[in-house]
Amino acid sequence: MKLSAIFKYPATVAFFLFTLMVLPLFVSAQKKPAASAPSKPAAAAKPAQAARPAGGAKPAGGNTGHTNTTTPGHSNTTTAGHTNTTTAGHTNTTTAGHTNTTTAGHTNTTTAGHTNTTTAGHTNTTTGGHTNTTTAGHTNASSSVGGHTATSAHADGSRSVTNSRGDTREVSKTGRTTAVTTKAGNKASFNSRGGVSTIHTAHGATITHSAGGQRQAVSEHRDANGHVTRVVSYGHHGGYVEHGYSRGGHEYMRRTYVGYGGHAYAHVYRGYYYHGGYYYGYVPGYYYGRGFYGWAYNPWPAPFAYGWGWGAAAWYNPYAYYFAPYPVYPSAAFWLTDYLISQNLQAAYAAGAANAAAQAGASSAPPAGYGGDDQSNQSSDGNQSQNQAPAASNNAVTLTPEVKQMIADEVKAQLAAEQAQAAPTNPGTPPDTQVAANTDETPAALDPKLRVFIVSSPLDVNVNGQSCSLSSGDVLMRTENTPGDDKAVGVSVVSSKKEDCASGSAPRVQVSDLQDMHNSFQEQMDNGLKSMADNKSKFPNAPDAGAHTNPDGQAAPDLTAASDVQAQQQDADQAEQDVQQASTSGNGGN
Repeated sequence: MKLSAIFKYPATVAFFLFTLMVLPLFVSAQKKPAASAPSKPAAAAKPAQAARPAGGAKPAGGNTGHTNTTTPGHSNTTTAGHTNTTTAGHTNTTTAGHTNTTTAGHTNTTTAGHTNTTTAGHTNTTTGGHTNTTTAGHTNASSSVGGHTATSAHADGSRSVTNSRGDTREVSKTGRTTAVTTKAGNKASFNSRGGVSTIHTAHGATITHSAGGQRQAVSEHRDANGHVTRVVSYGHHGGYVEHGYSRGGHEYMRRTYVGYGGHAYAHVYRGYYYHGGYYYGYVPGYYYGRGFYGWAYNPWPAPFAYGWGWGAAAWYNPYAYYFAPYPVYPSAAFWLTDYLISQNLQAAYAAGAANAAAQAGASSAPPAGYGGDDQSNQSSDGNQSQNQAPAASNNAVTLTPEVKQMIADEVKAQLAAEQAQAAPTNPGTPPDTQVAANTDETPAALDPKLRVFIVSSPLDVNVNGQSCSLSSGDVLMRTENTPGDDKAVGVSVVSSKKEDCASGSAPRVQVSDLQDMHNSFQEQMDNGLKSMADNKSKFPNAPDAGAHTNPDGQAAPDLTAASDVQAQQQDADQAEQDVQQASTSGNGGN
């Protein structure tokens, strides 16, 4: 249509102009409410749209970024993202992410993530993650189900490492394992050389390892009457069980010794108090006639040569550098001295051989040349040629003639004391009751007249802050008469084997340990007297022994002692294996 035609119709022109002016205003009015009226709801909806990728839908499909970082946000959640980091957020949760790190967050939880680290967070929990580390956080918990380790660092630089079994190792800042607590409840401490020093088993026994590698296990149980049953086992080669009981108003203790093959014999000990401690003294099971004691005490008419037959014994050659028997004997006291030393060296050899066999997986049969416990006759046919120590002499051995003379003097003193007990002042009175009835009696181990002790069982002591071991056959001299608050006295090591505390060292030893050594000294001396009485034809002018029993020193062996010792040895073996496994597994936490 031509423009001139339009202007022919005024109404048409007016409508056209109206449309040109009003239509833009209408369009503008329609757009403006759409942009401004719902502005606040739209602003709230945007974060919801941004949160959807963190919720898991798009990350699961790989459509969103691998990193999710919030600095001051209150919540930070990733289901399958690779990295999730919060600096000051209150909550940080990852379900299957690879890394989850919080510097100061309050809560940090990972269900199956590979790494979960908190520097100062309050809570750090991992269910199945591979690593869980907290430096200064308040709580660090890990179930370790399927995980490798859970580590908690301590302020002093040490740390606790828990493996997937549930065993926990305490590791020093230098990386050395200092203690282990197993899931089964066995607790072990380690020495500075990395070896096990003590284990407290879940069943109540305490296992100690001497510096020489020998093992002792001890457990105690108290009955309703207050009497204590004590089980002691030595490595894999025997032990003893002791029970307390009352007789005639006195407290006694029966100790049943168990050797190879279940052979058992019993000794009796009388108890008494001293300065708040309780000690037991040996009660002889037999006494001999006065003439026999006099013969054993006094010199013989002429020195007498005696052959022991030890030349082929397995225990003898290893100790040739340490001990050589006298070539001749001027009296029974010197023969008994060699007998006592030999018994203890046999015990030391048997303990070492049995432990070595156990570590090698061999059977616990007695080592070749070992005669067993409580031997009544160690002598041979009297052939003097078998008496000499191989490649050694009395002038070359560690156990010098001077030290042996001190032992012989102790033997003579004990012979005189036993002779006096065998002939009481009041006829008809049992010898044992001649002991003073004071409630506070001085143990024989502190008698000023008795100063020399032969070590009868493995013992760990400290010398100048360093641990060392004493073993059967080492010789000590007590240098103090009064124990300190530690119930120990100073001693000097006058003779020791090459693997033990050095001669001349001065450790402190518990009075109870010295009393055990003295008891063993008396027991072995009585065994030697019995051997001489049973074989008097081999000795010069030996009189009839005139032996008679001492009722207070008689006790039948405990019928369950062998099984009790065996059960404790098995418990100790299991605890050792448990600790060994716990101390070597999960070392990745080091």
